[in-house]
Amino acid sequence: MAYVAMARKWRPKSFSDMVGQEHIAKTLQNAIEGNRLHHAFLFTGTRGVGKTTSARILARTLNCKGGDPLHPCGECDSCKDIDGGNPMDVIEIDGASNNGVENIRDVIDSVQYPPVIGKYKVFIIDEVHMISNAAFNALLKTLEEPPEHAIFIFATTEVNKVPQTILSRVQRFDFKRLTMDQIHGRLRYICEQEGINASDEALDIFAEKADGSMRDGLTYFDQAYAFTGSEMDADSVRSILGIPPVELFFSLINAIESHNLKGVFKMVDDACSRGIEFTPLLDGFGKFLRNVLYTRIEAFSADDLSITEELYSKLKSTAQGLSNGDMLRISKMLIDLQAQLRHSTNPRLMVETTFARMAWLDRLTDLKRALAAINDPKSASDEALKKKVTEIAAALEQPQENPPEQVQYEDPFENYAGSNGSSYTRYEIAAAWDSIRAGFADDGDLVFSAAMMDTKLETGDVKENPFPVYLTYRSETDTNTSWNYQQLQEHPEFLTRLQKILEDKLQTKINLSVKTRAYTQEEREILAKEKMSPYQLDLRNEPNLGKLVEIFAAELVYSVPLKRNSAPTNDENEELNDN
Repeated sequence: MAYVAMARKWRPKSFSDMVGQEHIAKTLQNAIEGNRLHHAFLFTGTRGVGKTTSARILARTLNCKGGDPLHPCGECDSCKDIDGGNPMDVIEIDGASNNGVENIRDVIDSVQYPPVIGKYKVFIIDEVHMISNAAFNALLKTLEEPPEHAIFIFATTEVNKVPQTILSRVQRFDFKRLTMDQIHGRLRYICEQEGINASDEALDIFAEKADGSMRDGLTYFDQAYAFTGSEMDADSVRSILGIPPVELFFSLINAIESHNLKGVFKMVDDACSRGIEFTPLLDGFGKFLRNVLYTRIEAFSADDLSITEELYSKLKSTAQGLSNGDMLRISKMLIDLQAQLRHSTNPRLMVETTFARMAWLDRLTDLKRALAAINDPKSASDEALKKKVTEIAAALEQPQENPPEQVQYEDPFENYAGSNGSSYTRYEIAAAWDSIRAGFADDGDLVFSAAMMDTKLETGDVKENPFPVYLTYRSETDTNTSWNYQQLQEHPEFLTRLQKILEDKLQTKINLSVKTRAYTQEEREILAKEKMSPYQLDLRNEPNLGKLVEIFAAELVYSVPLKRNSAPTNDENEELNDN
């Protein structure tokens, strides 16, 4: 007997076998038991989640002549006819290759004939979104008022392309992507039935690579089974599927941490010699970085990440010289690399140079030394500042066997959420206040954010230490009684929080105090202008418009913005002049 692929051999044949779609199976079973079955269904979801299989199960269940209305017997004439692969009462149509009006007319003609064996004649149209609009229109009347013996089941991966006129005539069922645990459990069941000894790590590899598709998981499983036989381990599975081993990523992150360019290039060469493509290599490194961050902040357990406790501990302790901020910047560089790689004519060079940049990432943090030198009062003299900047520039230009010690700065995970990581000099902080204040609401403390509204940041002598900074509340009078100022008085901790944010931005100690003052005349004019509508501004700036309003007692009904896409032509100018 010819070999049957695992995806076909272990395709579910009843609702009880459906994995991950229990909500749909239960709904259909209730409809069958209650005799409330609709005549048209739409199954939508990503590839390999069981749409067509569920359609066949429904057809098989409805036409089974056994005693159980919810579980096909597999022995009656109808079940055997469907199992034979060319059933008389179940018509499957590929919407991609049968998408014209003539194809749909053949379906409409076939609908009129009663079933031969079973109770229903079931029409399954796969990839229904590929059908043309004219074909959909030809189907509408039949779909709305079909014969009692006809049932339509549509399956699609792109439900947004199905016309609304069709959607309003069918019952829609959304199929979920399967979880790793669901795919792992199904594969474990198949291994038990087939007598295959597979490790949990190997099955996890299939489940992860399947990306929510049971069919893809079974296809990868079948491919590995042909290579390994009944003894299936993780290393063999990675080898046959071209998945990079995790040891490569440990060697890469260690090379990046120690600024070892030779180690970076050796890792890339090792991956290429194993026949690993760059796309799975970068995908795997992205997952590795994510897991390192997860383990550091203990966001998930080893079971949640589908890894062993030993690997979890190793991830948690790796690359301690790289801060969480460094890990995030490396991840950003990796994302940019993945986006650019598809357009590269020399992908290996792009991968190698990007990894090399990651290894010298601390050169980016050396710029903070320059900023610290500017903000350091002890370096205020031109000679001292010049000397420090010269030293940093020399370090950046000259290759070194031992790179400068990485600057330690606050971990982004520990910083206040209102701080976006941007740094400013003493000369810039006042001008940047509006943008800094706009990010406070992201922390979720709306009271703190509101307390900072309608304020200005003013600074004192830039050479003074601690650096004097004033949070200034403005009002109509010098005695400020506004709501946001009162909130600051009631919450003294707000001032402590603000000081921490500003010190993080400036990277120097500050002396923060609060002032109140009345609006200046210029500020009053700006506020008044901001409150005026465009019509009021025109009245103020165009004296002739005001005269017209007064003469004709005109009122503004509505306004339309003028569209000026291009300058008028010479002919248009002449016409305007004539008029």
